Amino acid sequence: MKCRLLACLLLLPMLLVAQNRPKVAVVLSGGGAKGTAHIGALKVIEKAGIPVDYVVGTSMGAIVGGLYAIGYTPQQLDSMVNAQNWKFLLSDAPNPKDLLLDDRLRSERYVLSIPFSFKSSHVSDAGIIKGTNLARLFSTLTDGYQDSTSFSRLPIPFACVSENLVDGSEVVFHRGILATAMRSSMSIPGVFAPIDLDGMVLVDGGMVNNYPVDVALVMGADFVIGVDVQSPLLDAEKLKSVKDIFGQIINLQGEKKYQENLRKTDVHIKVDVTGYSAASFSKEAIDTLIVRGEHAAMADWDKLLVLKKKLGLSADYQPCRPGPFPIPDAAESKSIAVDPQIAAPVSRENKLNVGLRFDTEELAALQANTDFYLGKQKDSQLSLTARLGKRTSARIGYNYQWSRGWQTGIAYQFDYKDINIYNEGKRTLDLTFTHQLVRVGMAKDWNQIQVSAGINFDNYRYYDLLSLEPVDAVKFKNGSLFNYYAGLLFNNLNGRSVPTKGMSWAVTYNLYTDNLLRYKGDNPISAFYAHWRGCFTPTRDLTIIPSVDGRVLAGGGADYTFAVDNLLGGSIAGRYMPQQIPFVGINRAELASATLIVAGLQFRQRILKNQYILVTGNYGRSSDKLSQLFESMQSYDLVGTGIGYMYNSFLGPLEIQLNWSNQTKKLGWYAGFGFVF
Repeated sequence: MKCRLLACLLLLPMLLVAQNRPKVAVVLSGGGAKGTAHIGALKVIEKAGIPVDYVVGTSMGAIVGGLYAIGYTPQQLDSMVNAQNWKFLLSDAPNPKDLLLDDRLRSERYVLSIPFSFKSSHVSDAGIIKGTNLARLFSTLTDGYQDSTSFSRLPIPFACVSENLVDGSEVVFHRGILATAMRSSMSIPGVFAPIDLDGMVLVDGGMVNNYPVDVALVMGADFVIGVDVQSPLLDAEKLKSVKDIFGQIINLQGEKKYQENLRKTDVHIKVDVTGYSAASFSKEAIDTLIVRGEHAAMADWDKLLVLKKKLGLSADYQPCRPGPFPIPDAAESKSIAVDPQIAAPVSRENKLNVGLRFDTEELAALQANTDFYLGKQKDSQLSLTARLGKRTSARIGYNYQWSRGWQTGIAYQFDYKDINIYNEGKRTLDLTFTHQLVRVGMAKDWNQIQVSAGINFDNYRYYDLLSLEPVDAVKFKNGSLFNYYAGLLFNNLNGRSVPTKGMSWAVTYNLYTDNLLRYKGDNPISAFYAHWRGCFTPTRDLTIIPSVDGRVLAGGGADYTFAVDNLLGGSIAGRYMPQQIPFVGINRAELASATLIVAGLQFRQRILKNQYILVTGNYGRSSDKLSQLFESMQSYDLVGTGIGYMYNSFLGPLEIQLNWSNQTKKLGWYAGFGFVF
């Protein structure tokens, strides 16, 4: 007991010196993604044993500084920024786990999707990014600090800077809701929606004070360690892009104050951010910037030790720091409310969607879609779609959603198609026709499952029928069909172009009639369709993709029209007709018998980043009746194989393939670019 008392008495003078010493502030500049370098610098500052009494930041410096002030360690921050899906965060995209299946599949058709509104009714419309996902992240990471409070009461007193667009004044947050302060400080004008708060419209503080040393001095700091990730001003030869000019404008806005604050900095840690911009949020860039932050701080190691000596601290002194901060797990995160001051209003957005595709089967195709949401609850949707190419179409539809996932609607579609039909690799006929569709149906969607049912009215008019071989003219007779349908769809694939896990399957039943009850005075035609596809990744770079497709026709006296008949071939399901099943090695559409089963197996090997080698095989059987499918005299085999290369770009996959089938009996090729629509 006496020994402990003696030790405390010996340590008491050191504790009194530490408490009465001069105060140190760490100031973190703005810089977007470049601000992740602050994390590396903080690691070195802690290693040097420098006590931090205040943290002040702007923009990304406000985010890193605010989280550090409540107890996140540099190591936690390092792991956190590397674990984030920045593409998702820097968007307003809904969480894929919360998205209805129909919305997800529709979004995967387009390379570009632009929200728009006829009249702006909220400040959140004043930015390309409303900040929905950032608001959720900031609210989650600051759990426990959702109430308005003085930032001087945080484990480390904190402040950050924003600008009020109403009068151009500098706004310094010393109190409030922490998530609101951080979000306000990083709202780059035009990119992120401003924050509407107490009559102010708040944007990125970098416009007025990107390196707020003066704020730290007002708070009571005696010494300032500044971590600076601001890019230097560019000369005339380097101002060649919109990004460069926009960055230069922001830097010039606060250049005078920046120079003044530099003179007031005791230890200026200047990070080399050459080659990186505010938008460099790739994992490789973040890793490099954090390391550069460490290197820059280590270059000033001696200055940090000199500062420590000025504080009257011994060389081996290590302050007691807050943290690590308890990070909420996934289950806890769902229960944390988003700060209402920064939450973007929840509503379904009007969108303009654009898809573009080139391939050897259709040459070029362009599709544009516009969705309008009507009513106060946005529960009504008017959709317009136009497609240009060898398959030209226009569609107008109306849907009403009366509960989450439940919807009913009506649509009209007009198609003009010019396709060639092949038989055993030989061009059999050239076909030009129009198709009009009226669909009335309803559906229920969940995240991975959709159930649908309804009725279609189809009208076909054939204009040109150039037959190179004898064909059954009855198949191409003008006429109309009433088609009752019911379907079940499942999809949990983890990507639209190169999925590595999950599966998709579908089961559909169609009942074709010509008078709502019968078909040509006989029983209606029944069509059963089933599809299954799975993705399995036994090694990091190899994905195995088996699949099975089948369609069986029954009834109707076996007198099937072209609109009902099975079709085989091509690389994209439903490209030529809705009932078409793709088959490698058959690069066009072929008529098939009433029963058609196709199995497929693909090996996709990654060779470089976003580059793959594909080896594909198909085996199928076809016959007039299901009972004859495996009778050699009543059915026939279908075999196809292909090898190709694919590059997965942000505009869609680029694919080149050499292929062969026992139908064509010759080497063929296919090339395509863009997402499938």
